[in-house]
Amino acid sequence: MQQTPALSELSSELSDLQRRGRACVSCGVALDNATAVDLGSRPDVAVDHRADVFPRACPCCAAGGAL
Repeated sequence: MQQTPALSELSSELSDLQRRGRACVSCGVALDNATAVDLGSRPDVAVDHRADVFPRACPCCAAGGAL
């Protein structure tokens, strides 16, 4: 079974919407504040200056262990 890479390893592959928490980091579906699952801010390894990403997931991906 293939393991999902840690979010910190994926940050260079995330879209702008995923980095800002506006889309699910797993499936890419658009998120709203009422249903999004906050995954906690973390350093953005995709940029050469100090920045954070704010990953969030949709309820299905968060509950299904896709993260």
